[in-house]
Parts: sequence; structure tokens; C-alpha cells
Amino acid sequence: MQLFRNAVLVTNRQPIAFKCRACGVCCKNVRDSIVLEPLDAYRIVRDKQKNGCTDSADDILWNMAELKELSPGFHVFVLRTVNDSGMCGMLRDDRCTIYSVRPHTCRLYPFTAEPCPEEHRIKWYLCTEQPHHFGLGSVTAREWQRKNMSDEDEAFWFDECRILPELGKLLRSVPENNFQRAEQLIVAYRYLAYDFDQPFLPQYRDNMLFLKAMLEKLA
Repeated sequence: MQLFRNAVLVTNRQPIAFKCRACGVCCKNVRDSIVLEPLDAYRIVRDKQKNGCTDSADDILWNMAELKELSPGFHVFVLRTVNDSGMCGMLRDDRCTIYSVRPHTCRLYPFTAEPCPEEHRIKWYLCTEQPHHFGLGSVTAREWQRKNMSDEDEAFWFDECRILPELGKLLRSVPENNFQRAEQLIVAYRYLAYDFDQPFLPQYRDNMLFLKAMLEKLA
């Protein structure tokens, strides 16, 4: 699995000798690798707007991220990078400028994970590409999850695992003349069609039901 090419499977109670050195190295060489999930995007936009930004959700996301095609017709926002080192555009003086609402990928590091919704459990992997982080401290994936993932995160994650295969199947059924419209709807209803003063999950679930209905109609 390419997603875990630099990672090894660990149990959620396995002690890992890890300590963050606040060096910013893990925020470099990340071109096209920090995907914004819909919940990540929602939190970032909400935080920006609550702190006085008057830009639309669309403008906020386009200023910090770009669309990448994950599979035919299915696009995701990915944080922009700068310079030849592929440094995350959100990094300033080796500090994250959106740390309180940093994406799921960043919050889980040095772990990454694979939800297994049929078993309602999570497989944990340890990212090993930055060996200087290891050797001091001690942490388990279970502790890391408690610290960095909320109930909202977990509920969204399992919802995503259930809905994405359904969307993919519907998208493959859309004829060429409707395909561009389907692509636009997927981006709009996964990332943008929210009231950022209201809770995320109910809106996300309504959006996914609407999106499924629209893709069925286009197919």
C-alpha cells in the first residue's frame, strides 16, 4: 500500500521511543502529501473566519491548498508547498501557523492509521522516514489518539470509509457528458457547502446524502 510505504504496523499499546523535537523537518519534503480532509478544511475555514478573515471558504482554501486528482474525477485539496524543499506553505520559522487546526495527517504524526469500519477499529502504523525523532521519550498510538483525535474525528473517519467507495462506484457510472458536473459537485459538497457557525458532522452527512442523489441522477 503506497500510503504506508515508509511505515510499519504497530499495536495501539506498543511503546514507541519518540519525542517531537519541534525542528520543522517533518513539514518539509511534503509536496502533494498533506491532504485536507473535509473536516480539516472545515476547521481551518471556521478558525480563519472566527479570527476576522472575511474571505469566502473557497478563497481561504485556494490560498493555502490546491486540488489534486486522487482518482479519475475525484479531487482533494492538498496543502501548497514552497521552494525546492517542498516545505509546507503553512510553516514560518519552523513553526506551524495553523497548529491549533492542523490537518489530521499532521496531528497523527509520527503515526498514520487505517480505519477498519467493518470491525470498528483502527490499524496503526509508525512513520519511520525521520529517524532522528526516535530514541527518546515513550508514547503509544492509543495515547496519541486520545491526545490528538476527538470523537468527532473518529466518527467522521468511519463515515468517510463507508461513503467513499459508494461515491467512487457512482462516479464511474457517470457518462462523459456529465462527468465535469459530477467532479464539481464532489468538491463543492465535500469541502464548501457548510455553515461554518454550525456543527460539522450533521452537515457533512446531509451533504453526502445529497451528493449521492445527485450522482445517481447524473448517472
